[in-house]
Amino acid sequence: MAERPSLTCGRWNHALPTALMAVTGGIVMHTFLGMILGALLLVCCVYIYDSMRTSSVANGQVAQTNRTIVNWDVAAADWNALKTRAHDGWVRISSR
Repeated sequence: MAERPSLTCGRWNHALPTALMAVTGGIVMHTFLGMILGALLLVCCVYIYDSMRTSSVANGQVAQTNRTIVNWDVAAADWNALKTRAHDGWVRISSR
């Protein structure tokens, strides 16, 4: 009778790493990756919802009275300010 391969490695009973675990590094990294993907999914869904809600093609003349969830002009300005500040900080740190 052939011996079945073990799902543990060595003399300790630690499970062999899966391919995803080898890439992401364990449960803490899975949680962190899940939070980032969840935030990106949320932003994408809100953007799609807002773009459909304010589209004059989708809603006709009513699009002018509907309010969006996010003020995208302010979000874009804040994002550009964050990028500029991060770039300036990186230049300051790397010039030392």
